[in-house]
Amino acid sequence: MKVGIVGCGLISAAHLKAWARVDGFRCAAVFDLGRELAEKRAREFGVPTIADSLEALLAGCDVVDVCTPPQTHARIAEQAVAAGRHIVMEKPVVTDVRDWDRITALLAGSPSKLAVIHNLKFLPSVQQAKQWVDEGRIGRILRVQREFMTSPSSDRMLVGDNHWSHSLPGGRWFETLPHELYLTHYFAGPHELADVTIARTADAPSGAPADEVVISLKNGGCLATIHFSAHCEQNRRVFTLHGTEGSITVDILSDFASLSTVGDAKWKRAVGRGLLDAGRTLLRAAADRPRYAVQHLRGDSPHSRIILGLARHLRGEGPHPTPIEEVDYVVRHCEIIGRAIDRKLSGPAAA
Repeated sequence: MKVGIVGCGLISAAHLKAWARVDGFRCAAVFDLGRELAEKRAREFGVPTIADSLEALLAGCDVVDVCTPPQTHARIAEQAVAAGRHIVMEKPVVTDVRDWDRITALLAGSPSKLAVIHNLKFLPSVQQAKQWVDEGRIGRILRVQREFMTSPSSDRMLVGDNHWSHSLPGGRWFETLPHELYLTHYFAGPHELADVTIARTADAPSGAPADEVVISLKNGGCLATIHFSAHCEQNRRVFTLHGTEGSITVDILSDFASLSTVGDAKWKRAVGRGLLDAGRTLLRAAADRPRYAVQHLRGDSPHSRIILGLARHLRGEGPHPTPIEEVDYVVRHCEIIGRAIDRKLSGPAAA
């Protein structure tokens, strides 16, 4: 099947590398409003055609892979579905839920399939955590905790005043919020919004005027929290699951999961339960880190895994990697949370 890439910015390289690893698919064309970018990507990855328009690209491909900013997604998706093309799309899918409603209505009457790059689900560390949860290693999940704590010194989207994410609902956080929402959904099912709390400090970057945000969600006996910070030099990307019988911590940037199931006892307190957990973690790291290095050397990435999942699904060989109900949950909650951040920024509590 022929793949057409729309948008040749930074993230498109990850998509082109991923498609190169998938048998039965080849990148046949690229298109970007900035032709120089399209020419650069075509040279780098040996893509034979630089399309002159979106319409020309759609006419010559079976799958359209959308790597443009989210403000453009709705129009591209509607044209792709109308042409009967399958779609791979970066998140956020849309910036307005009304656009999503139109897209899903079109998809319902079309053979087109939509896969969204919910790529963190396909990190080996997240897959390991899911296996532990499914095996009952930590019991029933009580809390899902996500920390996305960054700073302008390490986050390219917070530098300056011109990044496209700054104009999204909730600013820069709307760009990463899908990750937090689909991970919560993946491990603990859909949640409903309980609260959005913001702080606005004097040194808030323009891309995140609500520079400290805590989002609370609930689902039966499970609570979930998401903490966004624009002032953390540690650059923390941590996902923690607390259960009735243990906990799992996933360091997203290191792609490493640790499992804590050390129970309580006086002697364990004396030794230090943290030390006992640390010993187990070191033993696991001895095998995990070489695997991590090999995967990176091979170019095996979360993008390649999710694109491979879609390819298998299109061949009738496996489930859809991003079910529509998961994407729907993410889109609708992004809208609610992004608008809530903006309202709180303009209200008296943000003064």
